[in-house]
Amino acid sequence: MTTPLSILHISDLHRSPDDPITNGELVSALLQDRDRYVRETPPIAEPKMIVVSGDLIEGVRLDDDDFRNQIEAQYDVAEDLLAELVARFLDGDRSRLVMVPGNHDIDWNTAFAALERVDESEFPSDLRQELHTDDSLLRWDWKTQRLYRIVRPDVYAERLAPFRRFRERFYSGLDVPRKLNEGSDAPIYDLFDGMIGVAAFDSCDGNDCFAYHGRIGPESVARSDLALRDGSSSHDLRMAVWHHNIEGSPYRTDYMDVDIVRGMIGRGFKLGLHGHQHKAQAGSQVIRLPDRASMAVISAGSLCAGREQLPLGTHRQYNIVEIESDFTSVCTHVRAMAVANVFSRATVPEFGGVSYMRLPLTPTKDAAGQVVNIPERRRDRAIRVAEAKAKSGQSESALQTLRQIPLPSGTYERQLYLDTAEQANDWHTIVAATDPPTSIPELVSRVNAQCKLKDHEGATHSINNHSETLGLPDTIKADLHKRASLVKVMNT
Repeated sequence: MTTPLSILHISDLHRSPDDPITNGELVSALLQDRDRYVRETPPIAEPKMIVVSGDLIEGVRLDDDDFRNQIEAQYDVAEDLLAELVARFLDGDRSRLVMVPGNHDIDWNTAFAALERVDESEFPSDLRQELHTDDSLLRWDWKTQRLYRIVRPDVYAERLAPFRRFRERFYSGLDVPRKLNEGSDAPIYDLFDGMIGVAAFDSCDGNDCFAYHGRIGPESVARSDLALRDGSSSHDLRMAVWHHNIEGSPYRTDYMDVDIVRGMIGRGFKLGLHGHQHKAQAGSQVIRLPDRASMAVISAGSLCAGREQLPLGTHRQYNIVEIESDFTSVCTHVRAMAVANVFSRATVPEFGGVSYMRLPLTPTKDAAGQVVNIPERRRDRAIRVAEAKAKSGQSESALQTLRQIPLPSGTYERQLYLDTAEQANDWHTIVAATDPPTSIPELVSRVNAQCKLKDHEGATHSINNHSETLGLPDTIKADLHKRASLVKVMNT
């Protein structure tokens, strides 16, 4: 069975001043847990991608004169954590980490500086309706019973500037993520050699020190769809990442309208990851177009929140999300810090008391409405990507791409794999791939590689064991023996 595509899904990294946890404790706990879950029954695949679904910092309350320095210091801590995780889980490749902002990433003090108090004589006749209108400029402070209006939209737009600066610094020197049109907050990531296209949505549109709702800008989903269409890859799976949950108590206002997610489903998004609610959850959102379409929506608990910030009976959590290689289903595994500062399997009541939940994924269809043959399209894509990498001298990267697909005997992709390994002088790869050789050219490549490795006995063994089976002509057999003998003489 092909190994699933595995994602480390973390969220809500903000540290409680009353119950802090250090980066060292977190990284150690995550690595120790990885050592466990790869050996569990069934084993969980090692993550090859990281998703951070918002709230990278705790933020700073209003009226703090030193808010700018405190915010930057908190982002320094977040960067140290994410850089360490990338180094430990992704071999230092920051392009495989996806991040979005959360409500804690908003600079409240900058948002407040954009407001002006509204005199009671200027209150609208229907204040409640005005406050809850899309794109309303009014804000109500329940603590002081005062009404404010956004009068400096340029300043208001800067309330997420610290997060944006952090994101630019984190990806400095890389060509990811792809940015969309100016004003869009949904960068695009092309991951797993283009198999998965990810839109990283900002669900904090209109969110500030007095407005706690989640919302994704009205054109952001549409622009993301266009960007994914116009990209160089034909993605097998579209994934969305945002911060806010899409359901909540009627007494709260800090969640996001589910219709936004339905708009994503209508544009081909099959999987959504978010955070915010500080507890793990998994379920399907369904809409009916000409036929039934759905999105698997998965929430991660908080990795770092303190006891007072966690729901009753919930511990610090994170998820491992495994996407089946044929993209027919996704399984989320919840890990919890239930004992000391150590992660292990969680007990999730919503999952029936177990630690995982499997959800179906809607099959991907082409423009004609036909279900796409994922393995065939993946093969074609891998060949194109590997050819381009090999031509540009990235032989090892090309080999890694080809290792993700089957390499059956007699196929072009198998020959491309062997040719690329030879180009890279990777003789060990050729020997491993031709055990046993399935054709005369493969036997010749195998013996040549063993000679390059100065393995006279191995080369002689390959000639004697496979010549008759493959129908090797005597002239070629004699030439191969001559090469092997020369290696022996040179090593004497």
